[in-house]
Amino acid sequence: MYDLLIRGGTVVDPKNKRNGALDIGIENGKVAEIGPDVSASKAREMIDLTGYTLIPGVIDTHVHARGAAHRLMAKAGVCTCLDMSAIHSIIREIPERGCGLNVMGLQGIQPFPDSMPTRDTVQKLIREALEGGAIGIKLMGGHVPSSPDATRMKIAIANEMGAYVAFHVGTTENGSNLHGLLEAIDLAGDNRLHIAHVNSYLRGMIKHPVEEVLDGLGALKGKTNLVSESYLAIINGTGGRITDGLPHSHVTRNCLRMRGYEISREGLEAAIRDGYCLVQVEVAGETELMTAHEGVEYWKEHDTNVSVSFPVNVPEATFLCATAKDADGEFIVDAISTDGGSIPRNVAVESGLALVRYGALTLEQFVHKVSTAGAAMLGLPAKGHLGESADADITVLDTRQAKPVMTIVGGKIVMAHGVIYGRRGTIICTKQGIEAPKSVGLDYQTIDVSDTLLYTK
Repeated sequence: MYDLLIRGGTVVDPKNKRNGALDIGIENGKVAEIGPDVSASKAREMIDLTGYTLIPGVIDTHVHARGAAHRLMAKAGVCTCLDMSAIHSIIREIPERGCGLNVMGLQGIQPFPDSMPTRDTVQKLIREALEGGAIGIKLMGGHVPSSPDATRMKIAIANEMGAYVAFHVGTTENGSNLHGLLEAIDLAGDNRLHIAHVNSYLRGMIKHPVEEVLDGLGALKGKTNLVSESYLAIINGTGGRITDGLPHSHVTRNCLRMRGYEISREGLEAAIRDGYCLVQVEVAGETELMTAHEGVEYWKEHDTNVSVSFPVNVPEATFLCATAKDADGEFIVDAISTDGGSIPRNVAVESGLALVRYGALTLEQFVHKVSTAGAAMLGLPAKGHLGESADADITVLDTRQAKPVMTIVGGKIVMAHGVIYGRRGTIICTKQGIEAPKSVGLDYQTIDVSDTLLYTK
């Protein structure tokens, strides 16, 4: 008997070349049968999703999964995500704040802005990341940069150790901009590297945004040692913390510079008052954006140590990054992500379907960018499609309203029509990291990083 039978929906699964009305029988968290007119007598429970579109569960390849993130992601149709900064602390939060999602992650490692780290130091940091449940490391260069030589060393050592490595572009020589993106490609050399949120470096700080995109995509084209993602939201996410009178994050400094604000505490306060800087505030378990007087007061009450956003992403740049292909018809940027999670910009479905309506992507290409490509990127062969024996991770869409209406993870409904039903979650880590989820009583699965697109592309 199937645990659940889903009937009446339109299944769109480009990997298995399906686009039509099909039923899905689910047993033990897997797709047991998919086809027309599956008998209801085979199932313990049945739901009718006539009028809706069912796609392989959304895989968000770049999130920040702290705090309110799990609710926001489940509501956005996300089944699986890659956290890109703090998986160690997130594992400890999931027993209380999780919503039944699959979570894997990287651990941000400390910068070395004024010195060259030793190989032993970098190796120790990577080992600690893996043993703590991460699949690898994130270099936070855009926010707190290291020197080019230190950055190159960390990328190389991560490759030697077989760890996943992603880079928020930026060094002490070049910032989080087009020049930094070009530098990152050079620093990688022949090593494998995940370039995080490509669109973030193409905001028009050097030349017109479209010119920057063309330059950036041209540099990425044909680089089989690189994987990448981009997001479609207008707002970014960064830090509001002030250190010695200056914004601690270099990204925040860039955002102030773009609109002519002073790079100082006073400049950031003015940006909040003017509505240009949006302060992220958790309200009733979710994140909202606050500005003007209320935003300034909240920022001050928390001694400036809050997250903030600026509307700095240029639509022309984000659309090009999401849709551009090479001469062989392959997408230059591998996946659509959100860089969201806790930041209220989990719009991969909403904005991705807008590109479908516009004709910039087909529905199958949209599914590829938000699910199938992510499964390949993260070495998850049972995800990203809905063939028999695949994980029963399904995102249910109302394509007319361009929104997710149901999120199913491992055959269990974790969100339906905006109501969260899921709890806790499953950690996906390497064999080195299984003690981290076990220590807090979480379910876990393991992957081999060598199977990720980073090392197989």
